[in-house]
Amino acid sequence: MVVALVVGAVLFSNAPPQTSNNVNALSFTYTVSNNTFTFYAADGFTNYSWDFGDSSTGAGSVVSHTYQANGNYQVTLIADPSTGPSGSLSAFKQVLVTTVTTLIHHYFENLNVTMGNSAT
Repeated sequence: MVVALVVGAVLFSNAPPQTSNNVNALSFTYTVSNNTFTFYAADGFTNYSWDFGDSSTGAGSVVSHTYQANGNYQVTLIADPSTGPSGSLSAFKQVLVTTVTTLIHHYFENLNVTMGNSAT
């Protein structure tokens, strides 16, 4: 009689617990109506500071800005994470403004018209 003893080994792997990084990357989105942009910053941050790229600035998680001239502007957002490592983060996007129109305002107000012997 042959007796075989099979010995097996099962290895268990105890992987270290996964830590989640609760700090999201700073980002923002925007909507456009004519030449007014409304910017929406990602949640999870504080001290929101905006630079609209045309020498104008703003503060808050949701801001609106009306551009006075057509052009390509770099919008920059700086904010501090609510949790996690300290220090400001920044995000930027290029926005293209093409809807600003120039109006001729009161062109005829100062126009002198001579008819016959009288001026009006």
